[in-house]
Amino acid sequence: LSFQLRTSKSYAFFKKSTSAYKCLSKIQKVFAWPLTFVFKLSMPEGLRDKCKYWFMWNFGMSVAWICVLITCVLIFTTRVGCILNIPGIVMGTIVLSSGTSVPDSLSSIIVARKGEGDMAIANVLGSNIFNIFVCLGFSWMLWNIIRGVYKSPALEGNLWFPIMIVLVYSCFLLVAFIISRWRLTKYLGFSLI
Repeated sequence: LSFQLRTSKSYAFFKKSTSAYKCLSKIQKVFAWPLTFVFKLSMPEGLRDKCKYWFMWNFGMSVAWICVLITCVLIFTTRVGCILNIPGIVMGTIVLSSGTSVPDSLSSIIVARKGEGDMAIANVLGSNIFNIFVCLGFSWMLWNIIRGVYKSPALEGNLWFPIMIVLVYSCFLLVAFIISRWRLTKYLGFSLI
């Protein structure tokens, strides 16, 4: 009901006609203007029709901008953790991982509502496997190529506990799917939360 209400035309008209919404959208445009300007400068839309392979440039620039913005988020999160005296592993586990998992979970919810439960599960598992193997592996490989061997206090410490958490949760996930006979039920969803 809430989803239907928010997508209705009357709600959209009400939302756009209020002065608070107009004020917030102006504030958002002011803060987003520098990024929007730089994005349009590095990925101009005018050349899209002139060059057949322009999508490759746009894809490469999108990946580059994601790397830059993720680095900024990482630096910001690390500094906030230092100021608030929160350990880095807590900030990484809760703040950064939840921030990267929200888009995956929203896309999985949308796909599951369309009746494609297998695609939703594949999205969740595939994105985590991609993050662990490709993202971590590629970034560590680049660091080792550019700056030499990467030495971190987090990697020199005891990694058994985080690894065991991932393995136990993966086994629990497998057992939960076997018990539910590979069907997505509300009880399975509650057990995974």
